[in-house]
Amino acid sequence: MIDYIPEKLGTPKVIKVRSAWKPLPPVISDIINTFDLKTNRALEFGVERGYSTSALANYFKKVIGVDTFDWDLGDSVKRDFKAIKNLLEDYPNIQLVKSTFQDYILKKRTGRFDLIHVDIGYETHEYDTTYPCGEWAVQHSDCVIFHDTISFPGVKQACEELSEQFGFEFYNYKEPIGPARIVCGLGILIKKP
Repeated sequence: MIDYIPEKLGTPKVIKVRSAWKPLPPVISDIINTFDLKTNRALEFGVERGYSTSALANYFKKVIGVDTFDWDLGDSVKRDFKAIKNLLEDYPNIQLVKSTFQDYILKKRTGRFDLIHVDIGYETHEYDTTYPCGEWAVQHSDCVIFHDTISFPGVKQACEELSEQFGFEFYNYKEPIGPARIVCGLGILIKKP
């Protein structure tokens, strides 16, 4: 694992909702530039409130957000498909898909993405779900990012194993500590040349 230290942060426009992803949107432009990524298509597994989806939409021509949209986050933002779609209405390049990641990858097996974001299992981020989602992702993109590599050991373990098995470099970004003093971590898997 290599520590990732961004050189130049961006200033993307994002929706106003609570999110553990708050410190991460400015880093996306640096990841794109550092690893010379194309910016045509991004795929996100785990939309939650749509914050990270809105961040990605600043940089990619099309963003597909896949989530079940079927559980309550216990705050004022309803997490149903229609509510999240309304929150993201200012981003016409976002397509939301109501699905589990398993069903999505079974039905949409073809095509490559310039970046895939994996942030599934909102409260648990278990290895047993992160690894198979990540395994599909590294076979469909040369850049896969994983949220919560520090706060959930199963996510970090999945990143370590996927990087070794599929020939990816594993970078880890420890975002600045916010008011809650929580560091979640962002794993960045980049295909080795």
